[in-house]
Amino acid sequence: MRYDKDKLKESLSIKDIHKILQELGSETYKIDSSGNPIYRTVCHNKTKGSFKLYYYHEKQQFHCYTECGDTFDIYELVIRAKKQQGISFTFTQAIEFVVNVSGKTFGLGFTPSAKNEHIVDDWDWISKFKKRKKIETRLPAYSETVLDVFMKHPHEAWLNEGISHETIIDFEIGYYFRNREEGIVIPHRDIYGRLIGIRRRSMIQEDVDNGRKYMPLTIGNTMYNHQTVMNLYGLHKTQKAIKRLKKAMIFESEKSVLKCQDFYGDLNFTCAVCSNNISNFHRDILLSLDVDEVFIALDKFRGIKEGESNEKYKEKLKNYEEKILKLAAKFTPFMRVYVLWDTKGLLDFKDSPADKGKEVLEELMSNKIEIGTREGE
Repeated sequence: MRYDKDKLKESLSIKDIHKILQELGSETYKIDSSGNPIYRTVCHNKTKGSFKLYYYHEKQQFHCYTECGDTFDIYELVIRAKKQQGISFTFTQAIEFVVNVSGKTFGLGFTPSAKNEHIVDDWDWISKFKKRKKIETRLPAYSETVLDVFMKHPHEAWLNEGISHETIIDFEIGYYFRNREEGIVIPHRDIYGRLIGIRRRSMIQEDVDNGRKYMPLTIGNTMYNHQTVMNLYGLHKTQKAIKRLKKAMIFESEKSVLKCQDFYGDLNFTCAVCSNNISNFHRDILLSLDVDEVFIALDKFRGIKEGESNEKYKEKLKNYEEKILKLAAKFTPFMRVYVLWDTKGLLDFKDSPADKGKEVLEELMSNKIEIGTREGE
């Protein structure tokens, strides 16, 4: 069962915190002059740590005033404390630990209960409903033979952007030149490796100027389109890293996934939605991979248009920010959610967070913004 991590955390009383800390190794606690409980530093000591781990109930945060010198929530504390005990806990396991010790359960659409046996397992219920309705979510596949039509030589435009020859070949990127269909071709495969679509990055300026930069490829009478809202590009290559690391980064474009393949190789945990929208299908695919953390890395907003007033531009920018929060809200009940937002002017307008190289991407990662349930509402 998946739990609403934020509602669960907000529901924890001081008494609940005492119980959890006792389970983690702080057999007792003290109280400071402001009434805040102080526990042993189980965050970095297996036993008999000093009483320097403070809990601030209003903020629902701990602060270790010795070795850690850090602020974190109850889930991170569980992960750290378990590590001291020689046990590797995932974020999901930390949530389950808090549920089990506190006896409180927040599933989506449900209220807390002290007895787990009285909680309806909503995911089992949904699963049974789907089986009864026989909902088919797999997209139709195309014949692999179409790939033989494309030139296998990497286009210099993408090589000049720093994408390696090896990665272009590995992701089956080709080139197609027939009449009005000239462009870089990008085969799309689903998580099972089935060919479900082919997109064309047009190299014809007229297409680009008219908003047809990325379009489904048409060969003869066949358009190789697919519902991009039902698939995440790159997962057939990156799902192993996503499962192992339990995290995923969502970009807009395929190119960003390719660039990260060169940056990180087998540790590439990225995928792309091929638009600036994230669907419930996208979320559910990542949930099926047991992701604990998701990083939303959409393109930087555009610059001000000619003739556009500052007030109008600020309104559009605010709308874009609110849109990203709504996209984040799809994930916040289930996992930690971060947004990569360029506050230091590291990117040009409309850049992907991966466009300026590995160092800039990692700086954006270090300044990521965590989004909670209430922020995404």
